[in-house]
Amino acid sequence: CFGEGGTTNLWDNGLIPIRQKDVCSDSFARVLKESEHYTDMAASRLYFGKKYTAEYDSVYSEMSHIAQDVGVFSDGVDCLLYPKHHRGLRVEKGVKAIYNVSDIDWVVEGNRIRGVICCVNGQRLTIDAEAVVVCAGALGSPYLVNKLLDARRMHRQAGTGLADHPMGFVGKIRVREGCKKQIRQMVFYDKGEYACRTAVRLKSECGRYTGCAFFRPAVTMQNRLSIYKYKSLLGASSGKERIRNALSWKLLHPDILAEIYSHLLGRQVRGATFNILMLFEQKRGNNRVWYDGGKIQADWRITEEEMAVYNRMLEKLRKMLMPVAEDLVIQMPLSENWLWSAAHHSGTISVGSQSDAIVDKGLRLHGYDNAFVCDGSVIQEHSYANTGLTIGKLAMRLADGLLNKDLL
Repeated sequence: CFGEGGTTNLWDNGLIPIRQKDVCSDSFARVLKESEHYTDMAASRLYFGKKYTAEYDSVYSEMSHIAQDVGVFSDGVDCLLYPKHHRGLRVEKGVKAIYNVSDIDWVVEGNRIRGVICCVNGQRLTIDAEAVVVCAGALGSPYLVNKLLDARRMHRQAGTGLADHPMGFVGKIRVREGCKKQIRQMVFYDKGEYACRTAVRLKSECGRYTGCAFFRPAVTMQNRLSIYKYKSLLGASSGKERIRNALSWKLLHPDILAEIYSHLLGRQVRGATFNILMLFEQKRGNNRVWYDGGKIQADWRITEEEMAVYNRMLEKLRKMLMPVAEDLVIQMPLSENWLWSAAHHSGTISVGSQSDAIVDKGLRLHGYDNAFVCDGSVIQEHSYANTGLTIGKLAMRLADGLLNKDLL
């Protein structure tokens, strides 16, 4: 491993599936279908204490009925489940782990990798390999995969197709008296061992894009980008940097204090005013990652076409909410300044049987018998879903195939 865990050890661990009906790629839809059997196993490894599929189906049905009582959410809702107790992921004791390696290379014979070469603390190691699984994330895996492709002189390059969830606080709503209870339950539903946050689904006019909106507790109806960006900066920082950020006067803004109250105590401000947090879907396109002097470089942009789709989805949301709003403020037109990365990096390794695909539906690297890729890089579409549960399912599916020798 290059390091000992990244954002995996910082995340909120929200678990939600990618719905097959939201996926346009037939190849990736089949991958998702074949991994369904491993959902509960993956959720368990991610600290969900109960049988995830049963709990998800139950709470989804309950929240769908509550949303129907509100009567305006024409595209339905979805549920993000948060185990209350989780910690950073660690490899099991039986796994020999070598950390902080560099200069990874391969011993290749024909269609097989016979060994992995790497440098550890100035020493050069060669490790025999029966199978190799590359899992350095959507930003790191293309570097290693391209070395393998170059070793076979294959005319393909990994790294294009970088996709993420552009997200941002796009507005405020003060809801009418008759639906306050339902919206509060959508904001936060305490289910004992886990909490549920319910999102409003939004389909684009063309049907290709699926986004969602979450309601978050707020106090004011001020829709200020500087406050939202400060809140994001505070949440993403740590150590001395977080202390410096916490000394800003913005920490005392009522909406920031409401979020802190919610996170620290797991309780909501019992008002009728809410932030609107939007997660938009981004498709694989020309965004890419590459490497300059061993450092990762990323070109991640939102296209004009995507921004137009997002603004039409916002207009759809505005019309949905008007009948239940006492007051409603939505930023329109939305610009790229209001959006930032959700750090759900995906899509940099293409999947399928096409001539330009990098891995097949079994996640095997084309041109190799015993090399695979399994991480966010192979997620071709993710609607609005956090990618953690899907990565876990794909990992369990691949591990099962390797242990049973089905893939070797």
